[in-house]
Amino acid sequence: MAKILKPVKKASEARQHQRFMIPKGTFVIVSPGRDKEWKVQAIDISQGGMAFIYFGHKEDLETSGALKILAQNVNLRNVTFETVSDIPAPGCMDTSLPSRRRGVKFKWMGVMEKADLKDFIKSINI
Repeated sequence: MAKILKPVKKASEARQHQRFMIPKGTFVIVSPGRDKEWKVQAIDISQGGMAFIYFGHKEDLETSGALKILAQNVNLRNVTFETVSDIPAPGCMDTSLPSRRRGVKFKWMGVMEKADLKDFIKSINI
């Protein structure tokens, strides 16, 4: 019986949305609190979420939950998200702070925000 259920489990673990690499130099502003913002390097994105690299400790962004994407021809601001993963980033330069890779899942977005996100993804997937 376990062998029958195994392929079903793997199919459900597949990503819902295809991820696309983001061009170097595309940044995201993450707001871990009302009084500060962090500019971080975006790595990849999909209709459902994104990943970025930051320097610091996991706890530094623990309370974050909103971001804005800084790129040409995109107006995505105050996008709420939920952290899915936060792991040490492989192969990043040594600094006094550790580098980490955070994967986030977007929470509810309005029709306009979804359209803007879709347009942004199309623009980087040329």
